[in-house]
Parts: sequence; C-alpha cells; structure tokens
Amino acid sequence: MISEHPLSRANQPQPTGEMSVVDQRFPKTCRLLDSQAYEQVFKKPDVRVSNKYFLVLGRWTRFEQARMGVIAAKKNIARANQRNRIKRLVREVFRVRKNSLAPIDLVVMTRKGLQDLENSECLTYIHDLIKEIEKKKPSI
Repeated sequence: MISEHPLSRANQPQPTGEMSVVDQRFPKTCRLLDSQAYEQVFKKPDVRVSNKYFLVLGRWTRFEQARMGVIAAKKNIARANQRNRIKRLVREVFRVRKNSLAPIDLVVMTRKGLQDLENSECLTYIHDLIKEIEKKKPSI
C-alpha cells in the first residue's frame, strides 16, 4: 500500500466558515497570448505611462477583464534569471490589482537598469504605473 505524502492536499486542514477568497491566479484569460493581441496594443495605444524602468501601453477592450503581457528584452536585461524575476514581479502586481482595472489590454516593457533594483523598489515602480492607468479609466 502506498501512503500519501504528509504534505498532500488530502492531509491539509480544510478552511471552515464562510471565508471570502480573492482570486490571485493569473489564468490564460488574463494574458495576452498571441502576436495579434500585442500588435493591436502597439498599433494604437489608448494609454501610455512610463517611468525610468518601465513603459506600459494599454488599449481599452470589450473583454470582461484586463489582460496583460510582459516584454523583458535580452537587450535591456541580459541575464535570464533577472528577466524572469522581473516578469514574476509584474505579474504579481497585476494579479493583485486586476480587479480594480477597467477592461484593458496592457503591454509592460522593461528598460535598462531594472535588474539592479531590489524587489521592493521594482514593485513600487510598477504599482505607481498601475495607479496612473486606474486614473485614466474611461467613464461609462
């Protein structure tokens, strides 16, 4: 008989009560998946915000929720582990803030020097840009 690993889900305590859980996933419905989606944002962006380390382009859409794609060019961030770290941080901010955004397709592009920042500094720069985008939300 094969016993289950002690940390498997079956052996974990189950939450009790009526707890509200905020969806923190980053499913495919929240991602820009193909070059056509990126091209639509690049062609005619409705929103453009930037700082020293990021450029964010956005286009309002008819989808139900915001979607995002990240471009971390090897030209700007040489090491793959640094590019991946930055992309994880950007996705984390988007996951936390996606419900406060109107339906928009965002493309986040990185700039040089970003790999030298600590995670907390990087998160601050990204949060500031997302706040700017929230202010530009179109009125319904």
